[in-house]
Amino acid sequence: MTTEYTLDQIECFDRNWTDQFAKDCGWEAHALKDPVDDLALYFGNLPGTNMLDVGCGWGRYVSRFLDQGLSYQGIDHSVEMLKVAKETNPKAIFHQGTFRSLPFPENHFDGLWSCCSLSAVPKKHLVEILQEHSRVMKPGAIMMIVMPAPPESQEMMYTDDDGNPEIYQAHYSLDEFAVHVTKAGFEILEAEYRWSNGSFYILSKKPN
Repeated sequence: MTTEYTLDQIECFDRNWTDQFAKDCGWEAHALKDPVDDLALYFGNLPGTNMLDVGCGWGRYVSRFLDQGLSYQGIDHSVEMLKVAKETNPKAIFHQGTFRSLPFPENHFDGLWSCCSLSAVPKKHLVEILQEHSRVMKPGAIMMIVMPAPPESQEMMYTDDDGNPEIYQAHYSLDEFAVHVTKAGFEILEAEYRWSNGSFYILSKKPN
């Protein structure tokens, strides 16, 4: 299904959809629950204070990171999402860019946080994206990934009312996603479903 589209096209679809979602304040239509337990686990395992929020969106968790005294930076490909994030979190640092070419030096961050943003990455490209995450992490740094847990593993290209491609989504089982994390060179520390909010988390470490 996704083979007919390039990675550039899929990223463009997602960026356009996300820009419109931000303009419409789409999150207001959903009863979103913060992953409190996942955040606590992340904070409890961070070996330092320098962190990157990959797919920061409208900056939903920024205040939680700053309250922990962390040196926060966020990145997202949506210009409109970042406008909202900057307005609500003027003290935080944000960058606009793609996840496959992060604008940071090697061995830079103590930890990465990624909540639901990797659903927009085609499965065949996930390992290379995770390896790019690893590049900017220090040896021994941790990565917390939180993903939705739909009923089945699949790849979908959702279309608009006229049948035009609108947004790609990858749905994983926990075990399936964990295989990609391991292939990218990470050591998995913990992994579990959170059935209460329909998600799973994987806490992993970049080897020393």
